[in-house]
Amino acid sequence: EAAKKAEEERLAKEAAQKAEEERLQREKAEAERKAEEERLQREKIEAERKAEEERVAREAEEAAKKAEEERLAKEAAQKAEEERLQREKAEAERKAEEERLQREKIEAERKAEEERVAREAEEAAKKAE
Repeated sequence: EAAKKAEEERLAKEAAQKAEEERLQREKAEAERKAEEERLQREKIEAERKAEEERVAREAEEAAKKAEEERLAKEAAQKAEEERLQREKAEAERKAEEERLQREKIEAERKAEEERVAREAEEAAKKAE
């Protein structure tokens, strides 16, 4: 009877020990699962943060590139306008010079004509004497 009782106690003790080991194993597995979930969550958050940083950096780079393109276009337009104004000024100066030379030519021709007429009148007066 005592041996039977001792055997039952030993079996009960073994069963309790086995149940405790299984409980500890389940707790360990649950803790590992939870740790893995937390690690994956941290990785996901880090990947999202990195993707957002890269998106912001790309947008900043694109904005800077666009601003530079706009600056260059504005500079080119300004240069083209300056060149157009320079051509117009040069054309106006050339035209004014042509007009001045034309006036001088007309004035010289008028003066030569007056001198010719005066000479002819002088010669006619000499002949009349």
